[in-house]
Amino acid sequence: MSLYSFFSTLIDIVAPPRRTENIVRALTLQQLQLLVLRGDRAGSLPYHDKRVTALVWELKYYAHPRAAVLAGAILSEVLIGIASEELGKPVLVPIPIHAARRRQRGHNQTEVLCRAALVHASSFFDYVPYALTRTRATPPQQGLHKHLRLTNIEGSMHAQDPKKIAGRVCVVVDDVSTTGATFAEATRALKKAGAARVECVALAYS
Repeated sequence: MSLYSFFSTLIDIVAPPRRTENIVRALTLQQLQLLVLRGDRAGSLPYHDKRVTALVWELKYYAHPRAAVLAGAILSEVLIGIASEELGKPVLVPIPIHAARRRQRGHNQTEVLCRAALVHASSFFDYVPYALTRTRATPPQQGLHKHLRLTNIEGSMHAQDPKKIAGRVCVVVDDVSTTGATFAEATRALKKAGAARVECVALAYS
């Protein structure tokens, strides 16, 4: 047993890994790529698959490094495909979270996801992590009925620097999309700021 393996085993004994963390540890990029090929939406993962659920969970709540690497590799393929169709560089925009939730969680998972994807796609985009802000805190979309999801987030986003958005193609990134309400709100805010077009990409769909 190597020294690294010894200490990894010791850490696992002292602080047992989460169930979702164990799933992500065993997950490979090849497995995710197969799920993308078998999925209903081109380039995206099926959230109902337990491996994808674990991947998103570890990214969202723990910013798990391996989850970020795997998710970033999958997302980058879609992003590069979009950017290659454009004459200029699109603006890459992560879905924002409210400041109170960021303080509670310690990170914004869509920013973690974007940074991981840019490892492979940095030359294709202008990354503007704070292009959008949340102007009010909203209850989490998860667990809400469909009609409440559609109205919960309405009017909650604002483009804080329209000069970086005006006339540009914007590609908005989220970890999971269910009803499309979050993307619709981001699109509204970006178009109000003068975006020429808005493309929306989710790592997974449910």
